[in-house]
Amino acid sequence: MGGCLYGFSGGGGLPSDIHTVYVPPVENQTSRFELTQELTQGLLDAVRGRLGAQPGAQNEADAVIRARITNYTDQAVSFQGRQDVGAQVFQRRVTVTASVEIVDLRKNQTLWSSGAVSGTGEYAPDKESDQDAIQLALDNLIQKIVDGAQSQW
Repeated sequence: MGGCLYGFSGGGGLPSDIHTVYVPPVENQTSRFELTQELTQGLLDAVRGRLGAQPGAQNEADAVIRARITNYTDQAVSFQGRQDVGAQVFQRRVTVTASVEIVDLRKNQTLWSSGAVSGTGEYAPDKESDQDAIQLALDNLIQKIVDGAQSQW
């Protein structure tokens, strides 16, 4: 597996007056329906662990994180052509792209947004499953969302 993940511990990613965050189910415009639950749960975990807030109900939350998965790709990045076989693939890259918006509901103010933030993960098809790369791509995507939220403060 390739990729470099880094993270912040503790919290402090949102303004100090935001204590609860509503995370509605992620919208998904791809055919990989399992990504919906995995990204939604990952964002809920990030709210608790990295953004210094608690998940909250829609009508009681101080802020909301809205996300829509807009693209999913799984492409060969390292391969060699083989006569009579096509190609032997050594490495593949999964990319998950989403549009994300974090809004302060009390002030009706966008705290951070991105129309296209992507996470990637790689795998060797003869040794690993695409699920390994999907999880890495989602972890990478969530970290970029957390970094975006933290970059504002």
